[in-house]
Amino acid sequence: MISEQLKSGPSTKQLNSDDTLRVGECTTHKRQLEAFCTSCHVLICPTCLMFGDHKGHLVDQMDKATKDIRSSMDQAAKDGILRLEKTETVLVDIRHTKLTFEESKQKVLKEVEQTFATIFKLIKQRKDEVINLINQHYEIQVNNIDTQEQIWMDKQSRAYDVIKLAKSTNDYQLLEKATYILESLEILRQTPTYKNVYIVNSIDTTFNLNNISLNLSEFQKGLQNWIKLGDSVLIQFKC
Repeated sequence: MISEQLKSGPSTKQLNSDDTLRVGECTTHKRQLEAFCTSCHVLICPTCLMFGDHKGHLVDQMDKATKDIRSSMDQAAKDGILRLEKTETVLVDIRHTKLTFEESKQKVLKEVEQTFATIFKLIKQRKDEVINLINQHYEIQVNNIDTQEQIWMDKQSRAYDVIKLAKSTNDYQLLEKATYILESLEILRQTPTYKNVYIVNSIDTTFNLNNISLNLSEFQKGLQNWIKLGDSVLIQFKC
């Protein structure tokens, strides 16, 4: 607090400063510092006291203020509060608390990493399962189409052969190929029919578990509130 007041209010000139102010001169009013403001604990000039930021504050003469400060330091020494061992003990407690906090943070972060690593693994596994399921579905459907394609390629080939044989003048050849010709004619007379194949038009992103449906949008919203901070443990430290 004192350091902040020294920064914001009048202060003594530093000995190594390059400015032209005299030592002990108010940096705000350029007057000699003549008193000590006991409210703000800074040296002030008469203008500071009468018209400046310290108007109405309690002040002391500088020698009186110096004696009071020395007296306070002497009393503090007698009370033992200036012993370094005392501050060291507190610092050890504070630093131990900081270490405990860091260890707790790393532990929780590790749990988060492990949790999401498991989730990502399960999601990837499910992704692979869905991709395999889709590939299997299309493989079966394409096989059905391939089968029909092969049948009609055979019909086309038979039609080509019959046309070629029909142009032949060799009766013996016709009789020799009679079974193939008549069978082909019978096959070609068959009326084309439609076969059903199924394409996947979309995927169902609803989560169905124990008669509970959860769509992807709801799942994404749920993720935002899924993992929260758990119980807190109160620890105390000396300060």
